[in-house]
Amino acid sequence: MSIPSFSQKGKKEVVIPQTQEDSLKLEGVLVEAEKQLILENYAKSLENFHVALDMNTESAAIHFKIAEVLAKNDEGQKALPYGLKAIELAPDNKYYRLGLARIYQSIGFYIDAAKTYEDLVARFPSEENALYELAELYQLTGRREDMFRIFDQIEDQLGVKEEITREKQRIYMKEGKVDEVITEYEKLIAAYPHESSYKAELINFLIQNRKLDQAEQAIANYEDTESTSSRITLMKSELAWMKGKRKESLELLSSAFETTSIDFQSKFQILSNYLVMKPSPEERSKLTEIAVSLADKHADEFKAQAFVGDLLYQDGQSEEAIGYYLKAVTLSPANYSVWQNILNIEADLNQYDSLVKHAEQALEYFPNQALLYYFAGTGHLINQDYKKSVRMLEQGRKYTVDPNLLTVFYGQLGDAYNGMRELDKSFRAYDKALENSPNNDHVLNNYSYFLSLENKNLDKALEMSTQLVELHPNNPTYLDTHGWVLYSVGKYKESKKFLERAASMEEDGTVIEHYGDVLFQLGDVDEAIKQWERARDLGNASELIKKKITDRKLYE
Repeated sequence: MSIPSFSQKGKKEVVIPQTQEDSLKLEGVLVEAEKQLILENYAKSLENFHVALDMNTESAAIHFKIAEVLAKNDEGQKALPYGLKAIELAPDNKYYRLGLARIYQSIGFYIDAAKTYEDLVARFPSEENALYELAELYQLTGRREDMFRIFDQIEDQLGVKEEITREKQRIYMKEGKVDEVITEYEKLIAAYPHESSYKAELINFLIQNRKLDQAEQAIANYEDTESTSSRITLMKSELAWMKGKRKESLELLSSAFETTSIDFQSKFQILSNYLVMKPSPEERSKLTEIAVSLADKHADEFKAQAFVGDLLYQDGQSEEAIGYYLKAVTLSPANYSVWQNILNIEADLNQYDSLVKHAEQALEYFPNQALLYYFAGTGHLINQDYKKSVRMLEQGRKYTVDPNLLTVFYGQLGDAYNGMRELDKSFRAYDKALENSPNNDHVLNNYSYFLSLENKNLDKALEMSTQLVELHPNNPTYLDTHGWVLYSVGKYKESKKFLERAASMEEDGTVIEHYGDVLFQLGDVDEAIKQWERARDLGNASELIKKKITDRKLYE
């Protein structure tokens, strides 16, 4: 076999190896070059291919391989002359042309790349790879009409191809050409009449784009050829909804959901879609009923239980919601948002034993979530287990980065330490809370009230309670606190104004008793006794209330 090459003087001539040894040496160099290329040792591979090229300078294959190695090593500019030489030596090799076009693309020479692909397609009209590459290049360079021309050529030569159809539809949708998208669906269906998914896609597209009459006809055609009645029922349901026949739509939806031919995930997604389409309260109630049925049939699906919990919670059915939420966290306990909903509901319903239990369960999975410590600490606080409350709140505040939440933690710690009669810690916690939030009403109220009960730092207590009623002039609890602080500093007439207002607004034993106390201090004993009797009957008065009434005396 003769091997063409260049002479040392640069004059083109044919050099035929004189010995078998020369041929074997060239073959060995090429094998080593390919080996290094496979190993991605590009420098070694290139070195061997250059040795081979010195031995046979007129080999298109070796020129092409050098171009390939350089291209793989991101050296497209250096690869280019070798790619061009390969085509010059072997103009009818389509793979060399394809490789050259890709080299042009890699270095951003898109016009040259397109010209190379065009030449390739002209020489080899049925070369599928080149057609696709050329279409992609036209797309990249914004040559829409040329791209569609190539799409048409592909379809003429190779038939309708899904990937081409999808790309054309994407472009048409971007251009707002809905009818052209529909035409492409129809071509795809005609080319693949037994592929039912294309028919279903077309129907869904028609419905979404409010081509309702066309959708109705497409459903009828689909129904003639398909036996999957549940899918058709769903399409009819959606169509009826879009036509305003919502009662009929929901009946069809319920019927479709009774079948097992539709998997849970599909049912769940469909139901979610209906719920975002602004259903009326009556329609939402029906959708919730369907969701409950779905959750009951799929008791092992976390998503179903949590979804129903969300629906019921949003509709104000908190007690019903919590049952589904608890099922959900049994199936998937590492879901923080569901735990948070459970705890919010239990706090709203004053279910503090459950609140503590579930907050501590949630902490097993989310030990760094400050809010869970807050719920647990607050539950213990309300249940008067102050030591546990302090432990939870002190731990939780370490994980708190939100200043507002930190204020709440310190406020609750102030209450808990007060319950333990560790007053210095209580007042320090309140001070910390007010550093973050000087107008926090809970802290201003409790801090000033507890100071007055202890007869400590009454000037500060009065300053805080005054601030409190200025911020909330119509809150009976705060009016009572301010009135009681005024009472504690001996300002009985001024105290009476606030306590009288609070007593007229709040049927609470403590508030009424305070009003009776100030009346007594002002000498109105008979009216004071009446208010004490009222406080006794309401409950929540002090342990001294009966003695006050019996002895007609003030005990503090």
